[in-house]
Amino acid sequence: MNDTTAWRAQAEALLNDIADATRDGPGITRESYGPGEDAALQLLEQHAAALGLACEYDRARNLWMRLADDTRTDPVVVIGSHVDSVPQGGNYDGLAGVVAGMLVLSSLRGRHTQAAPVRVLALRGEESAWYGRAYMGSMALLGRLPAAALQLPHRTGAGAGTLGDAMARCGADVDAIARGESLLPVAAVAAYLELHIEQGPVMVARGWPVAAVTGIRGNVRHNRVRCIGEAGHSGAVPRWLRKDAVLAVAQLLSRMDEHWRVLLQMGMDLVMTSGICTTPAQSHAVSVIPGEVQFSFEARSQDA
Repeated sequence: MNDTTAWRAQAEALLNDIADATRDGPGITRESYGPGEDAALQLLEQHAAALGLACEYDRARNLWMRLADDTRTDPVVVIGSHVDSVPQGGNYDGLAGVVAGMLVLSSLRGRHTQAAPVRVLALRGEESAWYGRAYMGSMALLGRLPAAALQLPHRTGAGAGTLGDAMARCGADVDAIARGESLLPVAAVAAYLELHIEQGPVMVARGWPVAAVTGIRGNVRHNRVRCIGEAGHSGAVPRWLRKDAVLAVAQLLSRMDEHWRVLLQMGMDLVMTSGICTTPAQSHAVSVIPGEVQFSFEARSQDA
């Protein structure tokens, strides 16, 4: 078995183990600072030990891995990504970058070619799906997570606790994070590398096996928009007297889509999404003209 075949087998074994432990219906669920993320990190530790890597957690409970005999304190080259996911998300999102880093680090064992020490970093809490904020683990690590963010409620609402509660349960130093202490001096990092899956279809469509990122789209988000119309009986209100919230939102999004097309023709980089669009569950019905629609809107662009 050559090195490439062995690495592939090791990667598949680890990715499959974590998928099995965090499977949720059609995908996997690794909640930020939650049980699925805990399970993934525990499995990463086990496989790291088998690869001869030493592990330790920082005070934001991100997992660091290194060659056991490499105790240099020089600025490090960090290879890593995140291990959490959106609900019923993809197994390779984030995790592939951590696993790749582990195999690179393991391949360096016994070699003396590294000008700088190499570390692998498994970050927690990258996804915004759980507390409405992204990059929680990395921002906490750098002392950039606002204290107010620790009070953000879990997506499931009352009784599920806050981000601070979840971080404390995992063993994070919530007091230091609230004070904005930098748990990792920026000067301690010489470089950061991240392998990541493409989260779109472009590479497959163009037949590219690998590509380098040349830009990351910034975003503007409106998470909770309400369109208020007027509810009414579907069989009694004629069209000219209706104030149908669904039709209003549909017309708005249709016009924004046309505007998007024009901007693309002008050469702008832009993507737009309305990922949430719903009538209130407590009042919608087949025979009721919608009186309210709740929706989200997001625009992303490299020009942002």
